[in-house]
Amino acid sequence: MAIEKSLNISLGEICNQLGVSENALLEFLGGTPTIESINDNEKPALYVLEKYQEYLVDLVKLNKRSQETLKTYNNFILRIKKFILLNYPNLKLNELNEIVINEMLTKDNENKQSFSVRTINKYYAILKSIFKFAYEMDYTNKDFRNRFKLEKTSLLPRYIKEAQIKKILETVERFSKPYRCRAMILFLLLTGCRVSEVSKIKVKDFNVIENLIYIYNGKGKKDRIIPMFPELKEEILIYLQKSGMSNWDSKCEGFLFARDEGIVRKRNFPIRTIEHIVERIRKHQSELSYITVHSFRHTFAVYCLKIGIKEHHLTDILGHSDPKTTMIYTKLRGEDLRDEIINKFPYPFEILLNTINEGKK
Repeated sequence: MAIEKSLNISLGEICNQLGVSENALLEFLGGTPTIESINDNEKPALYVLEKYQEYLVDLVKLNKRSQETLKTYNNFILRIKKFILLNYPNLKLNELNEIVINEMLTKDNENKQSFSVRTINKYYAILKSIFKFAYEMDYTNKDFRNRFKLEKTSLLPRYIKEAQIKKILETVERFSKPYRCRAMILFLLLTGCRVSEVSKIKVKDFNVIENLIYIYNGKGKKDRIIPMFPELKEEILIYLQKSGMSNWDSKCEGFLFARDEGIVRKRNFPIRTIEHIVERIRKHQSELSYITVHSFRHTFAVYCLKIGIKEHHLTDILGHSDPKTTMIYTKLRGEDLRDEIINKFPYPFEILLNTINEGKK
């Protein structure tokens, strides 16, 4: 085209800079738009949301997204669809903006709780993904991703201080089946595992012979190995005995944290149930109102960094996939990783573990 030759730039690059589709630019310049651009200038928001959900399912089939991601995205998209259907059934995608989303969040929020920056950022990230998909599929003539600005947050949220861990353990002693609640909390605290990983870990993956914990099919479909600290090993073995398994079984396919206690253990604890335990802790300890189930993972990471664990070792343990972190490290074998970490944990984790042992008394 003449415009491309004169400017020495491609039509696609021009459109990206302007935030419009090629069809819209051609139409404006007097070119010949496609039939689709004439008939479907802007698609209904509900139609695009349906198509995006189908697209997500395809990504999961191709192992480009996890089931957890699909669940998270679908939950939020279903909320948007329900709100639009009830309030703005004829809403076009280009009319789906921050004002509409804020109205939806306000009406959804029956308890009048404030949303954290991280929660809003998560919602906005989903919306950005939807608009990116819509623009690439030509469901809209403009890239609207810039409507939703992500707020900056600190790299690490508040973590649990040593003195507060004893209070947490004292609190769970009042819960039903305290041995199980205690075991879950300590597993979260001393492994840095995600709650989804705690929910589905199996008995055989908690290898007390090798003193290693195997995490399979974690976030991003990745497997990894976590060192097993002696204190955690002792706690989990006690928990297994109290929950109907007198000896650890390397061939047991059942879940480590199981609702049907015994030696078969077919029914795992849902993520929501584990989250509920932490919510109950918050209700009993007002000074811990900031903690979430993910706080235990961050607490683990903070203590590791405090004692000088190398970042690439910690990346391996936590299963992070950020290229800025992962491209600089050399992956260790499980045995080497265990020795590297165990040898560096005497301080300040000895204080933390002493706190845990005091909680037993």
